[in-house]
Amino acid sequence: MPGLTGRVARHLAGAASVWLRNATVWLKSWKTSLVGSVGEPLFYVLGLGYGLGTIVPDINGTPYLRYVAPGLMISSVMQSVTIEATYMIFTKMEHQRVYASMILSPLTFSDILLGEILWIMTKGLICGGTVLALLLAFGIGPLWPGILGVPLMLLSGFIFASLGLIVTSVASGYDSFNYYFTLFIGPMFFFSGIFFPVQNLGPWVERLAWVFPLTHLVGISRSLLAGTAGAPPFLSLSVVALVAVAAFATASALMKRRFMP
Repeated sequence: MPGLTGRVARHLAGAASVWLRNATVWLKSWKTSLVGSVGEPLFYVLGLGYGLGTIVPDINGTPYLRYVAPGLMISSVMQSVTIEATYMIFTKMEHQRVYASMILSPLTFSDILLGEILWIMTKGLICGGTVLALLLAFGIGPLWPGILGVPLMLLSGFIFASLGLIVTSVASGYDSFNYYFTLFIGPMFFFSGIFFPVQNLGPWVERLAWVFPLTHLVGISRSLLAGTAGAPPFLSLSVVALVAVAAFATASALMKRRFMP
């Protein structure tokens, strides 16, 4: 047991050093980074919620702003995390050769992977957390259980970081990511119940929508910010937990093969 504790502590220390390296680089241009990662979701909330919400009728008795905002919070995490896990990781891996240098240090592959995922989750939390703070500050959602949106965003970040790393592990170039964004991220954004109930999409599209992890995450987020967390969201939570485990295991195996062919 002491030996296991020591190994875990070493892995955490190694992952923390990778996280700190990324944070140090990010702090050099944090203002520019925040403009895109935070500004875009805020404009979505303001434009779609306060703008379109003035002409769209209530959905199931919920004002459109309150309906759409929780989904936009989670989708902002998805977008930020996905860009970080694809384009940014690929750049560091293939062009900057950051990982080739790291692997020559005492850091292990597990240290690097965990550190990168933690950093990607941090970026997602910064993006989605800004939206959550705005929603809570303006009374669009209650503080409790709305504050549980923080661990939900971390879980969302973990899922989409793992999925993005799977794509990065098999990507031959930047153009490869177009397939992922166009065929997976795009449909999820529009057909996961963010803007309208998935029940209105027709039976075939509705079945497809429930396959998307974003659909379950949006449902949980909407329940938390409506103050009605209960059994149905936790059923969805069990689904996304299974997706998280499967996606991470796959990403770990494929990235290790990419790192050390």
